[in-house]
Amino acid sequence: MAFKVIPPFNLALLNTSIFERDMGDDPVMARTPKNGVIVLNEDQQDPTEKTKTVAHELVHRQQYLDEARNPGTGLDYEVDGAGKGKVTYKGKEYDYSVMQKGKGPWEIPAYEAEKYV
Repeated sequence: MAFKVIPPFNLALLNTSIFERDMGDDPVMARTPKNGVIVLNEDQQDPTEKTKTVAHELVHRQQYLDEARNPGTGLDYEVDGAGKGKVTYKGKEYDYSVMQKGKGPWEIPAYEAEKYV
């Protein structure tokens, strides 16, 4: 008989690199590019807020993985050197400026994840 073992820890954290950096004029607390690395704003000092931010960004990391494994089910973007581009989320296209502002339907599950921290 087969059974499933559920680990008592978050496997995504074991293979996700998280760095703290000076994010300059960027108004957000973190960014997660498509490579899955989470870049936290070094100005964020509150441990609870950092944990919420990591939970939020892990959702985006999973959205990128979903898109890579099964196109049309997750989050993807293409941007040129001038900052122009498009975002695709669950098969629908948006202007890249929506992502830059931290808006868009991909943010809903990410903000939801913060509530469980």
